[in-house]
Amino acid sequence: MPLSLSWDLFIAVFVALVVAYSFIIGKHESVKVIVAAYIAIVAVHGIESLTLRTLPLLQATLGTLQISFTPLTIALGKLSLFIIAIILLTLRGGLAVSYVGEPGIVMNTAMTLVLGIAKAGLLLSTLICYVAGVPLFQDTQVPAAAWIAPLLSQSIILRIMLEQRDAWFALPAFVLLLVDILSKEEKS
Repeated sequence: MPLSLSWDLFIAVFVALVVAYSFIIGKHESVKVIVAAYIAIVAVHGIESLTLRTLPLLQATLGTLQISFTPLTIALGKLSLFIIAIILLTLRGGLAVSYVGEPGIVMNTAMTLVLGIAKAGLLLSTLICYVAGVPLFQDTQVPAAAWIAPLLSQSIILRIMLEQRDAWFALPAFVLLLVDILSKEEKS
């Protein structure tokens, strides 16, 4: 049976790797990564806004060095900043997670699984939005960059991740609340 590479396969492997990594690092560290991801999203958005405001000055300055800002370079810059920010915030951001009560092993395993899925959705939606050139938060459907349109027609999962990005951005927050509630209820 020949294996054809597709974006749906890439997304499935990405989610599987993030969920597996969640089990490796555990529930507490998974929560740290989700919080770091939220902070990184806001930080990258702020840096992007600042950069776009000063873009004419930057283009004039960097134009002498033959450096230009294309949608691809902006997307790559946002991706790089996002990944670096998550790593630095998770490792050196001073975030500490602890819960009053710890549920049993079955409940902890289920929580880690759900945290992993929510984390994968948040990270993947953010990365897709950055690459597609679509705003993270917008009420109306914004067309993606022209070069990604064929990919969206080929991959149902990629299109769903992009179209339902609001749900993927909100899901981890609800999961964090649920984990906190379940951790406290198990102790009493």
